[in-house]
Amino acid sequence: MDVRAEAVAAAVNDIAAVLAEHGEPLDLAHRLVRHCAELLSASAVGFLVEDSRRELQLLAATPCQTREVELLQLQLEQGPCLDAYRTGSVVSVATAADLAARWPQFAARAAELGIVAVHTVPVDSRGRTIGALNLFRDHEGAYSPVESDVARAMASFGAVGITQLEHVAAGARVQAQLQEALDSRIVLEQAKGALAQRFRVHPDDAFRRLRAQARTERRRLRDVAREVVDDLVQPARVEG
Repeated sequence: MDVRAEAVAAAVNDIAAVLAEHGEPLDLAHRLVRHCAELLSASAVGFLVEDSRRELQLLAATPCQTREVELLQLQLEQGPCLDAYRTGSVVSVATAADLAARWPQFAARAAELGIVAVHTVPVDSRGRTIGALNLFRDHEGAYSPVESDVARAMASFGAVGITQLEHVAAGARVQAQLQEALDSRIVLEQAKGALAQRFRVHPDDAFRRLRAQARTERRRLRDVAREVVDDLVQPARVEG
């Protein structure tokens, strides 16, 4: 696969816009997984980071089914994400047989969802691994050196972006607002689902509507999402 430089630049500029606007980690993470899926022909992408207890949590994923696979890894304590996080090294498995050999329980469920290959990049901040970027594919085959480099760059950019948004002091961990983002993920996913069903649109479009509404009203994304879930937002407010 030929990863076009123009596409990478456009993705970086889009993610950087969150930093320029002093936006929210949730917004940055959702843009990151969406662009990784498009740039690297991944059928699913998950972005996991540590919470305040130094436990991995899912911050963003695309599509919705990816959440189940990511959470399964955490529950079973096995899978490419955990290996990359614990070792600080890239984990790449190109075939369904190799997946089953390394992580039998994880591979069995992944296969049911059509996942037969994975490329996982550790997310590092200030010399320490704080998470992992998982790239899943529904077809077998190893990632090319160029694709691997792009994946590393996107993981690094995500780490730098989150760290900058959180104003983390040298040597400190991602905490305050990131923990809030992790806590808000469930309500955000519920709101996306509610809007997607209400307007019959893709969840990514539903997320863009939520984000636009939050910006228009100068409010936090989680607050708008909570109102959607509680059915307090009138449909007209999030149609655009």
